Amino acid sequence: MTAHLDHARHAVISGGASGIGRAIVEALHARGTASSVLDRAPADGLPDGTRSYRCDISDPEAVARAAALIRGESGDPGILVHCAARQEMHRFADLSIDRWRAIMRVNVDGAFHLLQAFLPAMRAAGWGRVVLVTSSTLFAPPPGMVGYVTSKGALQGLARALAAEVGADGVTVNTVAPGLTRTPHAEANVPESHFAAVLARQAVKRSGQAEDSANAVAYLVSPEASFVTGQTLLVDGGESFI
Repeated sequence: MTAHLDHARHAVISGGASGIGRAIVEALHARGTASSVLDRAPADGLPDGTRSYRCDISDPEAVARAAALIRGESGDPGILVHCAARQEMHRFADLSIDRWRAIMRVNVDGAFHLLQAFLPAMRAAGWGRVVLVTSSTLFAPPPGMVGYVTSKGALQGLARALAAEVGADGVTVNTVAPGLTRTPHAEANVPESHFAAVLARQAVKRSGQAEDSANAVAYLVSPEASFVTGQTLLVDGGESFI
């Protein structure tokens, strides 16, 4: 059990430099878990003990190099959270194959590269937690997000299929699906009218905060969630129900 507890005190988080990913780093830190952050952007001002690695997760060689550094400096992680994402607005008629592939390379291929790098050690240790961050748009898709929503659906399928394979090894695989969240990126790119429209559809009458999804992730990677796998935890204030 002690070995498993040590394993649970180290997480790898993609997209942890800002937004929901950063909130996940902070939530886990508050619960005694240090994070290694993989992000293309600089990760400044993260909690003490956090290590940051500039990495394009769509590049398998870059992920392999980062994984080797992480193992050398912090050991194998027991927790993997894939939060990095590429979000683009394109109606299907305007969605080029290049844009489609760019979205899939980060959102789906990135998850595959991370899992190949870190999952084997979890299975060997007999304990692991994987959380893939998807999106509430999967359940109520807005127009103009075909590529993005498709990629998030692929992550949900990946989590369910992988959960069936690795559960016997003590590894759980789940997804967290945030609704519209007031991150700096969203506030810079989403009109207030859209925030208002989403709020009107929610059962909980406030805008989502990054901490809402971070706390959901913190639960799924905790010992208390050891009997939860292959599931999607929707964090959207009741805009959708699944």
